[in-house]
Amino acid sequence: MASAFLLCNTLFSQTAGQKKILFDCTHSETAGNGDWCIDADVQDLHWGNGYVNTTGTESNPQQYPTPSQTTITSSTAETYWEGALSYWAIDCVRKGYWVETLPAITGFITYGSGSNAQDLSKYDIFVVDEPNVVFSTAEKTALMNFVKNGGSLFMISDHTGSDRNGDGWDSPAIWNDLITNNSVQNNAFGFKFALQNFSDGSYTSNVATSTSDSITHGPFGTVSEVKWSNGTCMTITPSQNPSAKGHTWKNGKGQTDTAVTCVTSRYGCGKVAAIGDSSPPDDGTGNPSVSLYTGYTGDAAGNHRPWLMNMMIWLAGPTTCTTSGVKSITESNELNMYPNPASDKVEVNFTNNSENTAVLNLLNMNGQVVNAAQTHQKNNGQDMFVIDTTPLAAGVYYCKVQVNDKMSIKKLVVIK
Repeated sequence: MASAFLLCNTLFSQTAGQKKILFDCTHSETAGNGDWCIDADVQDLHWGNGYVNTTGTESNPQQYPTPSQTTITSSTAETYWEGALSYWAIDCVRKGYWVETLPAITGFITYGSGSNAQDLSKYDIFVVDEPNVVFSTAEKTALMNFVKNGGSLFMISDHTGSDRNGDGWDSPAIWNDLITNNSVQNNAFGFKFALQNFSDGSYTSNVATSTSDSITHGPFGTVSEVKWSNGTCMTITPSQNPSAKGHTWKNGKGQTDTAVTCVTSRYGCGKVAAIGDSSPPDDGTGNPSVSLYTGYTGDAAGNHRPWLMNMMIWLAGPTTCTTSGVKSITESNELNMYPNPASDKVEVNFTNNSENTAVLNLLNMNGQVVNAAQTHQKNNGQDMFVIDTTPLAAGVYYCKVQVNDKMSIKKLVVIK
């Protein structure tokens, strides 16, 4: 009874419109000397060549970190949770985000599946830190459509040869397989991982210095250096995607499209961030049976913490969507929709400081209006529409509310 009450309390503590981050643990992220999870109450997994079971000593994370994230404060220690990514996750909670894990045994990657309680359509950001199991064809389709339809993907790689579960696949090869061999659009992100293994000594100051760079000069702080401890880099191909942009580079290299250690890009309506080393997020604590290091706050004079959080803030920010029908639409933070994704109805709340009539329309990805316009007139204060989504096919739509010459737009995901 107590555990059931705790679970219900955790579920209902999420707030409408709160950004949700999902950390993957279904692809051998805790195998060998890796512990890339935000919290694990037990260490009983064994990742082998093509299988996983509960006969070992590797971390077995649960969906919800414990104790509850609702009790985290500015003074909460990172050891509140036990995982090598716990400090990073706690920083995300302090920022106002909600964090969860996709568990190894029970979790699976889907997009648009009404039967999966952790379908990617229910999250804003998906973090995959050093996958060591290749993505299936269905998983690759789900990941690409998740980004294409407005989700954010954080891709973390490690060096070539870092095959922690002995199945013949390591993270740079796995990421390249997603990028170049999927059913949605190959080479859509505009970059590819190099198959290298290098370290950059104590640090490299080869970072973007422009104050307009939101990754190295972002809201969490300025980044002046990063450190690579056996990692790889990436090559950008602007002809494939001109939005791909480098932010840090390998020591001694020019700030060009090669030897890039941190990349961001946009695809469809979504965003991608990528780094070539799994050491920077490591906070040094977690599974006591593996060797962990203080990359998050100890390396590069503490610069990894603002660097990673700036990337997370960028991924969680407003998205710009470019499709054949809906061109360069920036989502508005003035509209709040709940639930989103929706399966039967959704409430749209917004501030209407006008006595004029508000008009709501739904647009599909081709820019076509798919509903009868709703109108509503209300005096100063909050206004609300209710949309019946049952007649709509599963997919991505845009909710447009207009009052006089002011227009606000927000993405709506419909699931069945």
